[in-house]
Amino acid sequence: MRIQILSLACATWIALGMTATTAQILVSIGNSRARSCYLGAKNGFASDDLIKLCSSSLEEENLSAKDRAATYDNRGILENSLGRFDQALASFNAAIAIDASLGDAYVNRGTVMIRQKKYENALAEIDKGIGLGMAFLHIGYYNRAVAEELLGRYRDAYYDYMHTLEIEPNFAAARERLKLFRVIHPGEMANAPP
Repeated sequence: MRIQILSLACATWIALGMTATTAQILVSIGNSRARSCYLGAKNGFASDDLIKLCSSSLEEENLSAKDRAATYDNRGILENSLGRFDQALASFNAAIAIDASLGDAYVNRGTVMIRQKKYENALAEIDKGIGLGMAFLHIGYYNRAVAEELLGRYRDAYYDYMHTLEIEPNFAAARERLKLFRVIHPGEMANAPP
């Protein structure tokens, strides 16, 4: 079996800046700035005000180590969304320094690296994050598929997009990416376009 991708669609996708997804981490404090930071990251509401809210939570709230690491990770998601890659990496690194077993932070670091076109490094980070475990495992597999696709590893990308949908059947981004693939079975190889 051979898997092809429609390269024009892939090039368009990259040119439009469509990229990997980030994995936010739930903060357990009920009605706090850290929780608001999480909700902003979860809902994609990146803004300077939300980043300041996350920072003030880290500076002023009495957070457990787990919630502190999660808040750094969520702040990094917001920074990444605004294209502040160095700041996002610093936030993800801070999260990992607090909790090196936080798989989401590694995957999110990989997301930044995809946006920086450092696909091999991104793949290593994402693999580590998936191996450690994540709150939103489907995002890890989706991001790994994005990195594999951008590296020209279409078969691997195809199977990781499929695995993403096995974990989260309603994840539209993976479903859309799969529409660009065509599976060619061995008997059809002779008639397949290059």
